[in-house]
Amino acid sequence: MAEVEVEELLDEVTVRMPSGAELRTRGRRRRVRRRAALVAAAVAVTGGALAMAALSGGGEEGRDIRPAATPTKNPFLVDGMVRLLPPERMPAAGKWQWTGYGEETMENNPLPRVGGRDSCPASYAERSAPDQTQYGTEYYSDKGANARQRVTSYENASVARREAALLDEALTECGLQRHGKGTAAHWSGTTESSSWLRVEVERWGKWVSVVEVEVEESARGR
Repeated sequence: MAEVEVEELLDEVTVRMPSGAELRTRGRRRRVRRRAALVAAAVAVTGGALAMAALSGGGEEGRDIRPAATPTKNPFLVDGMVRLLPPERMPAAGKWQWTGYGEETMENNPLPRVGGRDSCPASYAERSAPDQTQYGTEYYSDKGANARQRVTSYENASVARREAALLDEALTECGLQRHGKGTAAHWSGTTESSSWLRVEVERWGKWVSVVEVEVEESARGR
């Protein structure tokens, strides 16, 4: 059908009415655009939900949810300051109600040292630590548990990778089992002193973070 010209008498502007075929084509285009907008909105909502989940702490197990992608910025430095987890962000904070003195303890112990001296004694064997700068914090619970974090900076990523591998060996020798993969991986098990130990290890470049939770034998099962 040919286009029909309709004279608008009020403002003397000619408006061209599209044919039926063109109207149907425009309708299809609008439906396609509407579906695309709905898909985009759904993606945006899902992305927002994932972002909120990444910012929130974990459940009773205390695992912080982090993006699967490798971060583009050092996760252990904020405005040039070393980032150590506060007590409420340590694993199982809801259960153990971690408390501490709010001070950083600066050690220089070799990374493979795991748990308490009686828990994993083999990891306390004397060895020369590579050039490193180590920051740490420790919390305790009146219910019979303690939590520690060590963030260690090495000369380069190669040294950090080697030290992290030695830590894996120490964890295995201590009797702990590895669970999960990637950022969700952690080690846990019963130590030689019959305490329960859970360890999370994260490496970024020349930095390594180790987060431990150790529960005394008397407090297990609470």
